[in-house]
Amino acid sequence: MGIVAQLSEVLAPMHARSHRNDPKVNPYRVRFAPTRIGVIGSLAVLTAAFATASESVSPTSISFPTVTVGLYAGAVVDVTNTGSTLITVTSVSVTPSPVFYMANGLAPASAIPGQTLPFDLRFVPTAGQSFSGQFRVFFSDGTNVIVPLSGTGVTTSAVASPIPLSLNFANEPLGEASAPQTVTVSNTGSAPFKIEAVRTFPPFMVSGFSKYVEVKPGKAFSVQVSFFGTAVGPATGTLTFYYDVLPPNGVTLSGTATITGSLAATTFPTLPAATQGAAYSATLTAAGGVPPYTWSLASGSTLPSGLMLSNSGIISGSIASTVADGNDSFTTQLTDSDSPPNMLNQSFTVGVAAPTGAVCNNIAYDVLGTSTPLVPITDLGTGTYQGIQGGLYPGGTNVRPSSQDAYGVNLANAIQPLDVNGNPDPAGKYVLLSIGQSDNEISFAQFVTNATADPSTSPNLVVVDGGQSQAGAKILQNLNSGHWTEIVSSLLPEAGVSANQVVAVWLMAIDSPPSGTFTNSTAQLQAELEVDIQNLHTLFPNLVLTYLSSRYYAGYSNGIRTTDPEPYSYQQAFAIKNVIQDQLNGLPSLNYNPSLGPVMAPWLSWGPYTWANGLLPRGDGLVWTCQDLRDDGIHPVLAGSEKESNLLMNFFRTDDTTEPWFLAPHPSSAEARKPLKTK
Repeated sequence: MGIVAQLSEVLAPMHARSHRNDPKVNPYRVRFAPTRIGVIGSLAVLTAAFATASESVSPTSISFPTVTVGLYAGAVVDVTNTGSTLITVTSVSVTPSPVFYMANGLAPASAIPGQTLPFDLRFVPTAGQSFSGQFRVFFSDGTNVIVPLSGTGVTTSAVASPIPLSLNFANEPLGEASAPQTVTVSNTGSAPFKIEAVRTFPPFMVSGFSKYVEVKPGKAFSVQVSFFGTAVGPATGTLTFYYDVLPPNGVTLSGTATITGSLAATTFPTLPAATQGAAYSATLTAAGGVPPYTWSLASGSTLPSGLMLSNSGIISGSIASTVADGNDSFTTQLTDSDSPPNMLNQSFTVGVAAPTGAVCNNIAYDVLGTSTPLVPITDLGTGTYQGIQGGLYPGGTNVRPSSQDAYGVNLANAIQPLDVNGNPDPAGKYVLLSIGQSDNEISFAQFVTNATADPSTSPNLVVVDGGQSQAGAKILQNLNSGHWTEIVSSLLPEAGVSANQVVAVWLMAIDSPPSGTFTNSTAQLQAELEVDIQNLHTLFPNLVLTYLSSRYYAGYSNGIRTTDPEPYSYQQAFAIKNVIQDQLNGLPSLNYNPSLGPVMAPWLSWGPYTWANGLLPRGDGLVWTCQDLRDDGIHPVLAGSEKESNLLMNFFRTDDTTEPWFLAPHPSSAEARKPLKTK
């Protein structure tokens, strides 16, 4: 075959895929982050080229957009097998570090014909200047390809200073919106910045911001924050400000809802999101007055087309495909059974959006095709699923055994800052690291944003997103896996820390459902996780605490994906429960107590349990909507990642084994109140 014909064979598939690098079709993103998080932007890339007659690397060079010091830009390099035989990437390198690094990508790795291996790169300028580097891919046939990298860093003298740094809504009656409190962001620097977004999560609400706002030097911008308690007791949250040239920062939120004697609607005023043409369900709840309660639509008010409201407060039906995108508001009338009855009008809003491509009609999953919906393990209690008792811990309880808890508290209180060699150092750091696959990576990235922005977190804490594509429990059993190498050699050093400084891990690593019965698949995942946990002990010598979580609801992926559909996502919780129970029962390979023998594993506990049965609210009201996830029904969009981040933040801020090291000893200290500035 002549050289022209050979070139034609290689360039044809490259041309067919070239649209992937067109910013109009698939724009790259620049993310915000003090610890590798960034602002939205676009990336200019050059056209694709080839490494050999059977391999292509795309793009052939990357010119990152201009990035403010303290933020980062991201891009993906695809290595595609364009031939007819297996290819293997033996290793990759990114230089110079830490300006350029790889955030996600696996090597060694093989690709069958037509398969693409993605490598996620980052540009993190350390100064206001131009930088150049290279990404090099090495193949098993002895060849290598160099992708030149370039980018420019700039500095800003803008300073964003939110005041106050914390808000507390104390003793607010259940089901009543509190009086708003004001947060003001002042620009105490000498250059302007833009506020691009302001976000919080129920039971907190923010108002006064609708689109980006420029704040010039010496000026300020204010928003109002309110609290709407949906359950008696305390709640925590974060108000996060996102900027164009600064990393996010924010305000710590707390509130306490108290029992009310008056009739009150206790459902948050913004209902779960709905999808055009898909089934929908929402449950309205009430407290106070004299139950039972009766719900109806207020005079003149209507629901979105296709929905109806029952007397018991259940909104059900299917949203008509003709309902426009946007928010629909309506007013209900709540009536109690007192004589004469008390009545209350309450307004609600439901957001309606276009179909995502996932199976948005799967708003709940039933047990083995019966009419009995799956019950979250936290609500199952002493009840059973296929003969296995519920609850996070033995005995059907969700409360950690007292002896296990006491040991964990002692470990938490002993955590101290470390230098990169793992030695105690008052000026050092300690690390909370996530481990798991891509959905873990996406949600934890949002958690890193919120944890870094929240002034209540410890100044010694560094939160590192170690989640990576396809880093499931089975793969992580291999201590030599490229996933472990990427974490230890790239992700931790890029955050300015080392494996010796990791003291706590959030592990959410699962697999595609294996063949066999529920009992067999659970046993397989359990065995894989127990090896993974031993690997954690080997790789991170100062790791003492590990928190495990199962996946959230995956019913929206049923029928379009084979990765973790229901009921397998639900069943994963039982494997985790069994892992923790093995440690509680004294399994030597999971021993964490040196007085009982060689230490083989860190102390284990449940982290946040995130599963809820679609739009059926679990005991604490958590639901998952189709709009929380991408078109595959698996990976979260912003709404979903913020939901999981909120669950993580609440857990790490309030658990007695995390509070001592996750939170700052003195939230009002000068360190916590230091204004945010990028030089």
